[in-house]
Amino acid sequence: MALSDILYPGNPARREKVVRLHQDLINCIELNFDATNELIGALNTHCQFKLHPIKMNRNGTVRENCDVLLAAIQSIQDTLQAIDARLKSELEPDLYRKLHDFQEPDAKKMQILRNVAKGVSFLGGIVAIRIFYNLASPVVSRVLSQMSTILARISASVIGLMAGALLGAGVDLILSAILGGIERDQLETVIRELQPLVDEFKPARAIIPILQMG
Repeated sequence: MALSDILYPGNPARREKVVRLHQDLINCIELNFDATNELIGALNTHCQFKLHPIKMNRNGTVRENCDVLLAAIQSIQDTLQAIDARLKSELEPDLYRKLHDFQEPDAKKMQILRNVAKGVSFLGGIVAIRIFYNLASPVVSRVLSQMSTILARISASVIGLMAGALLGAGVDLILSAILGGIERDQLETVIRELQPLVDEFKPARAIIPILQMG
């Protein structure tokens, strides 16, 4: 038994919790890579987007992988905003307002998009119209913004800033990177930062249902 475990008998449990939280975080990140790639594939196939798929790097750090996800989500948001700006310029003001009015019926909004579909290249079919309608909704915008906020916070957290905390690292390497010669206080700091991030990340991680909304 390590001397620190004698002095601080709660350390083994703290280590286990850190490793578990770290693995939960990795699982969330991996699911979001898969979900984001599925979304990118759908947009490229049905909406004529030209977004590049992303790849998770298990030899990279948590922060590096979060940055890749952030960049992909930002690209999707930027593209959608550009399309929305085009719709705003082509639609009559009243129709554009109705398109973003949460009190307007979904059927009415879909009809507006169908009416302008022929003049907007990416809205070439009912699938493309449905995907854009779902992605442009306020709910989805909040989800994507929430994802970006969580990923940015993870990048700036203790675990995100640790150069040795690789996604593919074993338990010993993870703990070595986290501890850095400091025991109880460092473990408690990591737990205090990771726990709320993982709690927020889990319900926000599924992007794919966005395509099935409505």
